[in-house]
Amino acid sequence: MTFTATRSSRILALAALLALAGCDMASNSPPAAAAQEKPSASAAPAPAAATTACPSQDFAAFLAAFADSADVQRAFTQRPLRSESVDANADPEPKPVVAMLDGDALSFPLMPSRAKQQADGLVLSQTELNGDKQVMLAKPDTDYQLSFFFRKGECWTLYRMRDDSL
Repeated sequence: MTFTATRSSRILALAALLALAGCDMASNSPPAAAAQEKPSASAAPAPAAATTACPSQDFAAFLAAFADSADVQRAFTQRPLRSESVDANADPEPKPVVAMLDGDALSFPLMPSRAKQQADGLVLSQTELNGDKQVMLAKPDTDYQLSFFFRKGECWTLYRMRDDSL
């Protein structure tokens, strides 16, 4: 066996071990209903993150890449993703709804591209709390308001989104 073939075999074996380790970790994770609002800093983003390089450690550059690429969104979105919204049709008054989204329940892109944001007249604002970043997209003079929450680990990861639109 040549050096290149041996090296390739070792790389494939390492990739398989990492994939199996990820499956084992996922099977030992708590049910979605038991997931906490603030997952640990070691919470892993989607499995695709192993094959997609972090676009940037700088949040502004990361956010631009995240908004403009569904692949980057897939790679750097925590699973399950905490999704908060408002049920405007609830009786007697609107009520908050929380869901943990994974698999087919996650439809990418989650965040509209920068071109779509501009075309739709959305205004982006950012805040920071304890190192986490909140990005809000709102349409002036409407009730449209989406918030995306990111946490920094090896790369930035979307861990929660909230739709306050009615």
